[in-house]
Amino acid sequence: MEPILKLNRAGLSPLMRLLAAALFVLVSVGLLRQRLVAIYDRPYALPAPLLKSPPRREDMLLFERSLAAGLLRVQADGRIAVAPADLSLRQIYASAHPELLTPHVGEPDWLGMGWNEDIAQIHRALQFSAAGRYVRQQVALFNSRQLLAALRWRTGSDLAGEWRADWAGAPLALVDTVPPVLDRWFAESTRDWQPWRWVARWPALEGEQPVRMRLKWAVPLAGVVLLEVLVVGKGVTVTGAQVLSTESHCLQSRSCDGAAVARWLRLEVPAKATQLEIGFLPLPATVLSGLLYPGFTHIQWEDGRLIWRTQPSGITTVGAARPPAPMTTDEE
Repeated sequence: MEPILKLNRAGLSPLMRLLAAALFVLVSVGLLRQRLVAIYDRPYALPAPLLKSPPRREDMLLFERSLAAGLLRVQADGRIAVAPADLSLRQIYASAHPELLTPHVGEPDWLGMGWNEDIAQIHRALQFSAAGRYVRQQVALFNSRQLLAALRWRTGSDLAGEWRADWAGAPLALVDTVPPVLDRWFAESTRDWQPWRWVARWPALEGEQPVRMRLKWAVPLAGVVLLEVLVVGKGVTVTGAQVLSTESHCLQSRSCDGAAVARWLRLEVPAKATQLEIGFLPLPATVLSGLLYPGFTHIQWEDGRLIWRTQPSGITTVGAARPPAPMTTDEE
């Protein structure tokens, strides 16, 4: 009788069947690897446009075009306003429903600008492209350093306290390292004072808002305390103390009327007081010649106009070569 092959295959041990399956997998993987090597070892050439030198920065061009079209505007406080994302819709409804398009307080009149397809195209790129997002980020960084608010204080005792600040309810971080030019302006008058408290970075808030700086004590004052405070700002108000005298400090040798950049206050704080509040409006950073500007932004001032530097320098100055003008005061 001849052997039945089917019965012989069925008689293979489980170990032999496992070895046969493993051998099949190894052979298959080897063939697949050879095929992949043959495919990816082929020479690959980059497209010709990618081998050329990169073109001029798209974000710089967009910044320049947006500035020329009026979609970026320098405000009175030195910050840059960006046209709102819904400006195209506002333009469409401007004639049909003007009552629905009341501008926000402190916002530029965006509807009063010219509007055509070219400007609409620039606006779309500014608001809805990667280059536009980067330009707006640089504008935000630029704006965060374009206001100036600082103070310094002293007292005849060893009384210590902690300064805190907010701007329209938004907390502000205070630092004691101010730009050197600010320290030079008041070097003689504030010798042996407590360190400066300076707002080095500003949030993106619209409109002219007062800064409120509060000096707090851990325990109520045991008695009346006399303080001197030098405030760099305008429209100074005091809460929690009596103002004994005040002087206006200016940058030129003329009357301080309307041109004061700082106030020197002599205050009397009553006994049992736990805090002193000083409110004032920040100044545009351009008020002090030589004030340090942020070197990590592409947007900078040059000869009275905004420019975009492709490679931002470490730190730049405005008018740094000019020595400080004599400080003048008007006592009130």
